[in-house]
Amino acid sequence: MVEKGAEVKLVTSEILRRVNEESRRIRILEQRMERIYDSVNGLQENVISQLNDLKFGIERLSDKILKLSERLTGIENEIEKVNKGLGKAATKAEVKQIETFMDIVNPITSKFVTKEELERTLEERSRMPKRA
Repeated sequence: MVEKGAEVKLVTSEILRRVNEESRRIRILEQRMERIYDSVNGLQENVISQLNDLKFGIERLSDKILKLSERLTGIENEIEKVNKGLGKAATKAEVKQIETFMDIVNPITSKFVTKEELERTLEERSRMPKRA
């Protein structure tokens, strides 16, 4: 019976050794899983933070684009007004024509006669003897 008792002890001790080895391996796996879990959580937080930053950046860009769009609309309206005004404005040729007309009727550079001067000159001529 000693043999059986020794054999049982040997089997029991082998089972305990295997159980301890498996427990150790399970602890190592649990520690690895914990590190992976922590790493995934850190990555999730990092991704969420970056997504929030990206969202904020997109909102700012959207606001800037909206403001630029409003400014462009205003500029287009002003250009349209200027174009309408240009349609009513005088051309260079028309301005030259007006300048020429102004030069012709300018009392400073042109010589005009008053009605009295004309009448006097006509009267003087009518008094002169006619030449044949």
